[in-house]
Amino acid sequence: MAIFERNDTFSHWITVRDKDGTKEDPATVDMSIIDPHGNTVLSYTNMTNDSVGIYYYDHDISSTATYGRYEVHVKTTSAGGHYGILHDEFFIMPWKLEESIRRKMGISTNDVDDDDLSHIAWMAYQESLRDVYNHHYKEKPKGNPDTGAGFNGTNTSFQTKYYPIADIGGDGSIGDSDDAEADITGWWINSAGHRSSCDIDITQSDNGEITITQNDGVTAIPSNNEGVYLDYWSEYGNYNEFVYREAVSFLAAHYVNLRFTEQDKVTIADINSNRPIVLKQPNRFMREYKRLIDSVRKPRILGVR
Repeated sequence: MAIFERNDTFSHWITVRDKDGTKEDPATVDMSIIDPHGNTVLSYTNMTNDSVGIYYYDHDISSTATYGRYEVHVKTTSAGGHYGILHDEFFIMPWKLEESIRRKMGISTNDVDDDDLSHIAWMAYQESLRDVYNHHYKEKPKGNPDTGAGFNGTNTSFQTKYYPIADIGGDGSIGDSDDAEADITGWWINSAGHRSSCDIDITQSDNGEITITQNDGVTAIPSNNEGVYLDYWSEYGNYNEFVYREAVSFLAAHYVNLRFTEQDKVTIADINSNRPIVLKQPNRFMREYKRLIDSVRKPRILGVR
């Protein structure tokens, strides 16, 4: 398992052996891939037989692939109809973090393998999103960006007060309110004081243009509503992708560091007995993460975007 980017090729290799450990070729060897939202991106497909007991499959990752954890299932079927299923996983992320983390810590694959590092990197990325973006809760939308119209019973076009709307789910797309990873949601209060959810579609995330309807996706919010509110996240005006990526690497390094640190102990001798590592100032990675995140979060003096 490792981290891949969009447009990469994920190559999966397996070795099939019998109960005695001898390589053998089953009747069929098929592989499937499930994306982070539970969708099948590769139905069970024959793997290529490279040599006795050795199989592989090259999966070309889409340019629009969802970011997150992917499940890999390999099904082997014997001539007698008996089968077994092997499970694996990999991650697709906006960029690869492994080498950056290892360079910062001075560690190698002997200290932390790709499997563990991939999980830690994804966790750090997910956590960082709520630090790098600005949360807006119970915010009233602005009117129609073209006409200024508000909730008059027919208008459905509105604008968020702050923008660009952020991908807080981290899946690589800005999701509407009914998507698997919704990046904006909302609710409205009717004239009787009852709360109902809104259906929100994002038409232009960069400038916060949205459509707001009742939860049927068609009917406008009535003019006698007692309030319409949004819940979403936005980018800060001085967002810097390079600085943000560095910050995530430091946060991941912090979590790797925690695995090596027990209370006030900073010496790692049990990970690789031939090359002990001494970690000084165990919180230095977190401090650097916070410094970089703060530099990205600092609001622009001239106001919002």
